[in-house]
Parts: sequence; C-alpha cells; structure tokens
Amino acid sequence: MKTYRLWLIGLLTAGACQGVAIEQYHSHDFTFSATVAGNPFDAELKGEFTGPGGVRIIVPGFYDGGGTWKIRFSPTVAGGWSLHTVSDVPGLHGRAETDIQCEPNRDPMIHGGLLVDPLHPHHFIYQDGTRYFLMGYEADWLWALGLEDPKRKEMLRLIRQIADNGFNHVMVNVYAYDTTWSPGRKHQWDLGPAPLYPWEGTNDKPDHSRLNPEYFQRYDEMVEALRGQGIVAHLMLKVYNKMVNWPAPGSRDEERYFRYVTARYQAFCNVVWDFSKEAYYEKDKILEGRLIDLIRANDGYHRLTAAHDNDVYDWDTARNSNLDFRSDQQHTDWAEMIAFDRKLRAWPVVNTEFGYEKASDSLPSYRVQQDWQEVLRRAYLIYLAGGYGVYYYHNTAWDVIKMDPEPPGYKRFRQLKETLGELPYWDMAPADDLAVGGPCLALPGRVYAFFTEATKVIVNLRGAEKGGSGEWIDTWTGAREKVAVAGPGVYTLNKPKTFGAAPALLIVRASQ
Repeated sequence: MKTYRLWLIGLLTAGACQGVAIEQYHSHDFTFSATVAGNPFDAELKGEFTGPGGVRIIVPGFYDGGGTWKIRFSPTVAGGWSLHTVSDVPGLHGRAETDIQCEPNRDPMIHGGLLVDPLHPHHFIYQDGTRYFLMGYEADWLWALGLEDPKRKEMLRLIRQIADNGFNHVMVNVYAYDTTWSPGRKHQWDLGPAPLYPWEGTNDKPDHSRLNPEYFQRYDEMVEALRGQGIVAHLMLKVYNKMVNWPAPGSRDEERYFRYVTARYQAFCNVVWDFSKEAYYEKDKILEGRLIDLIRANDGYHRLTAAHDNDVYDWDTARNSNLDFRSDQQHTDWAEMIAFDRKLRAWPVVNTEFGYEKASDSLPSYRVQQDWQEVLRRAYLIYLAGGYGVYYYHNTAWDVIKMDPEPPGYKRFRQLKETLGELPYWDMAPADDLAVGGPCLALPGRVYAFFTEATKVIVNLRGAEKGGSGEWIDTWTGAREKVAVAGPGVYTLNKPKTFGAAPALLIVRASQ
C-alpha cells in the first residue's frame, strides 16, 4: 500500500453518507474529499457496489481536482444497493453507504447500456431489451463547440439537430488538437486548437503525469447531453493524425490516461469505447491489445469496445476476442466489405466513414467530399448488406463546425432510418440472389427490401406463401407509390417514372 500524508477535509470522509435515490441506468457521483502528498491521479480508489440478488459491480474512482475524488455509479437493477470503498489512501478506504435506492427509469430516452444482441449477433440491443437501429454521425470536435460558454448553447444546439434528424450514435474523439488541412483558427467556425487540454500544461508542453479535471468536466457535459437525447457516445480514446502530443507509448503516463477516461465515463450508460480513430496507425499490436484489455479490465459495466479501421487486428482471431463489433472505414466496395466482415465473424459491422457530404460553402476542411446523393446511395448499399453506417458532413465532422444551412442529407438519412427501422431488420439477411437490378435484404416469406438505381427490378418472391403488398419509396423525396403483388412468383416491377433519377427502395410484405 502506498503511503500518503492525509488531511480529511470534507463530506463523506468522517462517516457514512445519507441515503441516495438513483433512477435505473442513470448515474450518480459519490464524492469524497482528501488531500494527499504525491500525485493524486495515482491514488487508487474503487467502489464495490452490491445490489438486489447479490449483483456486484466494482467501479474505479477518479480524481476531480481540488482534493476531490468521485466514484460515478449507475445502478443496473431496481432495488436496494450498498457501497463500500477500497483505497490505498486510508481516508478514502472503508467508506460506506448502505442506503442506495435504485428507482425505475422514467426517462424514455434512456434504455441502459448498448449490447450485442445474443440472438441476432450482427445487431445491437439495449440493456432493457429495446431494439437499436444504429445510424451514426461523426463529430470529432463536438466537445470543443462552445467550450468557453458555461451554458454550452452551440454544442447543445448541434446535439439537438443531430437527434432531430434520427442520428442516434455519435463518434467523437476524447481529445484532438488540430488538423493539417485547416491548421490554426482561420475563421469563427474553426475550433482547433481548443483552449483546454486533457493534461496540465499545453499540447506543446504537457505534463502527462497529471490530468486536467477542468477539461474532463467540460467533456462530461457533452456525454450527459448526448445521453439526454438518446444518443450513444462512441468515445475514441486516441487519434494519431490530429497533432496530439500523446504520452509515450507503453509508458505509465499512457496507462494513467486510459485508466482515467475509463473510470470517468463508464457509468454513462450511453458510452461505447473505441481504442483509437484509425487504429491502423498503431503498429505495435501487442501494445494495442494490452491497452484494450486495460479498458475492459477497468470497466465494471462491460461497455462495448471496438478499434476503428483496424483490419490487421480485427481479422486476427488470436487478438480480436477483446472487441465486440467491427468499426470499419471503407471508401469503396461498401456492400462487399460488409458481407466479408459478417462472414468472418458473427458481430455487428459498422462502416464508420463511407463518404463526406460537401457543404454549400467552401470553408477549409478535409478536401475529399461528395454530393449528398452519392453519400446517400452508399449508405443504402451498406444497410441493404446488413451493416450500419456513420454519416459525415463537411462542416461538422472535424474542427470546423458550421451548422447553418442544414445539409440536405439530413432529412434523407432520417427517412432511411425511419423506413428501414420499421422493418424486422435484425431478422433480415442479405439475399441478393432474390433480385436483379440491385441488392436485397430479406426475411424470406415475410418481408423483402430491394434497392435499385435502375428503372426496374426483377424479384423472386416464390418463398412468399401468400400474396402481399409492395411499396416503392423515392430515396430523395420520400414519395411513395403502392404496387400489387398477387402471390408467390417472379415479378418484374417498374420504378415509378415520377421518381426520375432518384434511386428507389422497394418494400414487399407478405400477407399474414
């Protein structure tokens, strides 16, 4: 046990705290005060929580500055819980709270942690059994938006805009410094470099031995705001190409950072972990595996874990057992790669970077961009292959964030989610042999989804025992037109002429 000189200075350090009520899946911070000689970020603190039926969760605490430590807890089962602390600091050790009441969750936006559906392992499900149709949005610098505004008005506005358009999964860096394509602050919408850092000091001269609680307190606001809108926060702990002065690989400082982030955010039920954006930059796969294991070992809630764009690691069965889903970055062969990854392993596959919708202006940002029509087309190919996608918009994906005007892709992606999300997507599988003219996703005999860029599609509905109803959907405008399907058979169905050049989705449902 380490030796610390200790002065007790606050609440919870002189006796048991008072009773606490927490809604299921919500979080609560148990706060402890002490002063130590030495680095407070190296003090060890854990909360051992025991709940109904003997359920047990061990949660690491974290130092939050000003002589304050916190244990952030999210009860998973309704009923009575108790807390007992374990620490190498005498004043933080053996604290107890025996009256923690977990009340039923009353927030319709909160459903517990995200899981891989054990019955449908290519898909996700929430802890309370609610289905989750992932439609992602990349906003690497979301945490930096309005960072100096106590009310975070602009950050909250973008989160609401994301949620209003059906996106329910935001990929965001835990930290990024700047981009080579828009270095420095060139205009009012350029957020990099941000004025706060995750370590003491600056990015040029960081003190990696000491984290910066103020930075993470501001980051907490983002994760909590995403949770309030029912959005999963896909936290990428590292990024190698955004000019960050990271701790030395394999160092104690690096491990301290990973431990701290994991301790601080695991109790947010909307969190999933990602080792790094574009993890292929990490050439030492042994080190990568060790850091991923560190995340998982310190996470009492077993949040899902991935490593973005990490082919060498993801495809190695000797390594990838510590990952829960595939977070790929594929710029071509969109459907083929989804099929390839689904065949290699029964896990959800997410194409996290398949296109970049260009903005109406020409702000300096990432140079590669496509029209919204092409980005949308790629998205349909991914979803019809049984995968999930993450949308990029030129003016919000990186360190340039300009929300107005709203991109035209928003309402089209909302339509994609509403249309495909109404289907039993988790029961459907790619069945391209049932169509000529485009891909098919089907639960044969019950429901079929066809996507076509042609003027017609030939469909094999012999597996449908009865007739049914069909509906053409214009993927650009949302216009719909019904089509009759008399019974089992092979049909040539013509896309409505009023759809023009727009690709179409055809949904056919068999009569029950």
